[in-house]
Amino acid sequence: MKGQLNAFLAALQFLTRIRLSSGDNPPEAWQRSVAYFPLVGLLLGLILAGAWQALSYLVPASARAGLVLALAVFLSGGLHLDGFIDSMDGLFSGRERERILAIMKDSHVGAHGVTAVVTLLVLKYSLLAALPPGHLWLGSLPLSPSLVLMPVLSRWAMVPALTCFPYARKEGLGTLFQAGRGRRSLVTATLITALLGWLIMGPAGLVYLLLVALVSLGWCNWIRRLLGGLTGDTYGALAEITEVFILAAYFFRPW
Repeated sequence: MKGQLNAFLAALQFLTRIRLSSGDNPPEAWQRSVAYFPLVGLLLGLILAGAWQALSYLVPASARAGLVLALAVFLSGGLHLDGFIDSMDGLFSGRERERILAIMKDSHVGAHGVTAVVTLLVLKYSLLAALPPGHLWLGSLPLSPSLVLMPVLSRWAMVPALTCFPYARKEGLGTLFQAGRGRRSLVTATLITALLGWLIMGPAGLVYLLLVALVSLGWCNWIRRLLGGLTGDTYGALAEITEVFILAAYFFRPW
């Protein structure tokens, strides 16, 4: 039980600014933590949806969207945005594999990264501003189900990337999480996500999970063909892309 708690706290420490432990986690805690990514996403989703609902009584929809977007970036520490920027800099450079990896590792931000992240944030803001009010049954709280589910699915999307695909570098984030191994964590994370999806949005939650699985596998296969494996930056980029996809899919859902 203690080992599972340490794994959850390690996931919380990695994915958010929230610190409930000293941070000195053993290697096995980091490897097991992947299974708890969706639960960390649930915590983030409840915070964002709660802030969304509270702000609805205080500010207009456009201001609410901007504030909730800022809160999401703050809670994650900009971790995924940083990975998205670095990934776009490298992937849009049109160079060979080694040069792309070098560009992604460079701390300087290029024009491709700036253009891509501005586009991403504008898309997120626009979709959030247009998001209609929704009601989640959980505790009879009037929370937006799409906002609750979005971080759950985006954090789950990284699980197959971490467990089913090789790491492109000899050292780095992938070695910490034992990239390419840990299929048990994938099964656990998927069961947790499916349950949460059903509780939050019913059958539609499972449809979202299936669509996100396709997005995750498509992204991972493309990156593997291009770079021979994934990197920490591409994990973060996947999370950001998935969030935009979920928000956009909400407006085009046929169910």
